[in-house]
Amino acid sequence: MKMRHSAAPRLGASQRDSATTVAGGVALGLSAIGYPMTQGVISRWGRAGAVVVESVCAALLIRDAALASTGVTTRLRPIPAALLWVEIGAATASAVAGIRPVLDGRAAAASARPNPDRMEHVRRASTAALFAVHTLRFWIYLQPDRGRQEAGQDRG
Repeated sequence: MKMRHSAAPRLGASQRDSATTVAGGVALGLSAIGYPMTQGVISRWGRAGAVVVESVCAALLIRDAALASTGVTTRLRPIPAALLWVEIGAATASAVAGIRPVLDGRAAAASARPNPDRMEHVRRASTAALFAVHTLRFWIYLQPDRGRQEAGQDRG
């Protein structure tokens, strides 16, 4: 009995590169609207939305800390390496400031108000900074050199 192969065509290198470019552009766009999305999620779903936002910010912090701990900064050009450390700082501030709306339902409700208190200002500013730096870093990584130093120039 003869086996039939899938009718789906195999993608060539240029088609894969094109698909990667499109996927990268979509991810970059989502990152760029990350901060407004976090505000919408908290306003719409209150405490549950705050849990979602806190999870995203904490996940970015964990991922960035893992990158830094594996020594990736020594393989990056100076600006992308510095931006990774800035993103770690912004993610830390965002995660710390974002815990209050998770633990206190009134703080989550207050997060949706146009005149927030100081702690909510800190949460908003740190989350906006996190997504701004994350988007910039992601854009750099989509460039042909991916923000890396040339071979043999590690700053270790």
